[in-house]
Amino acid sequence: MAEIKRILCPVDFSEFARHAFDHAVAVARIHHAEITLLTVYPIPIPADQFAFEPIRLPESERHRLLQCLASLAEGEGSSDVAVRCAVREGIDIHQEVLNAADAIDADLIVLGTHGRSGFQQLVLGSVTEKVLRKAVCPVLTVPRRAPDAVPAGPGLYRRIMCGIDFSDCSLAAFDYARSLASSTKAHIDAVSVVQTVPLIEGSPAVSLYYPGLTDELRADVGKRLESLVIEARMQGYDIDAVTAVGSPYEEIVRLAGNRQADLIALGVHGRGPVDRLIFGSTTNHVVRQASCPVLTVRTKESRNG
Repeated sequence: MAEIKRILCPVDFSEFARHAFDHAVAVARIHHAEITLLTVYPIPIPADQFAFEPIRLPESERHRLLQCLASLAEGEGSSDVAVRCAVREGIDIHQEVLNAADAIDADLIVLGTHGRSGFQQLVLGSVTEKVLRKAVCPVLTVPRRAPDAVPAGPGLYRRIMCGIDFSDCSLAAFDYARSLASSTKAHIDAVSVVQTVPLIEGSPAVSLYYPGLTDELRADVGKRLESLVIEARMQGYDIDAVTAVGSPYEEIVRLAGNRQADLIALGVHGRGPVDRLIFGSTTNHVVRQASCPVLTVRTKESRNG
């Protein structure tokens, strides 16, 4: 099962970042993990292209930032969790986050989907998007709509939704979902979607397949999904199999809302038979639109892709 012992939580001291730290604390309590609370000081690019001395973070400012991190940790009630505070500096914030994750051999990165710039923090090329795309370890993104998660125990994740396309990535996400469920006694909804596409952007989605084949594919997916679910039930998990037809990200977000999921787990860059789920793009859409935290997991092979 997935093991979480070292969590990296980058913050920019916004309310959204504090919210993400709440979730990091809650997960750390369950897994008895250590949190590295990180902030990155962006190094300004010198206006004079001939300047030889880079602009560095003054020690007085570094000390102030460390104090701010310590105050944040104390203010969020994390006294029962091991929290280390760290300050890094660099031109590319996302790269410093990734470097910090490598340095501590992080098992999980927890960060908000919004920062001081609001929704602009989640557009293409933003810190969050780049961390999601490049991180080696799983990433838990926390939207601003997600409820606070400081209370630990069975109430943290009562219902977990896991998208499965039978790729290695989605099965790795399923492993993480079961690991969290075993700690919190959560119910799992294992979801597979037979994909449809709109003929014209903005028009209703239609099946990619000839009439009748969609039903056959859904039945085939249902059988494969049920075999995973039966095995999980034999291991003691409270789990249901759910199949749907439509746009993968729309169905995952819709089902998560209807079933009041507290967490969505997805594989990154997954591919299933006939490309039933396309997780590369699906993940981005789900992270943007979900009202609950989203856990993204990749395998070693997909990290090199």
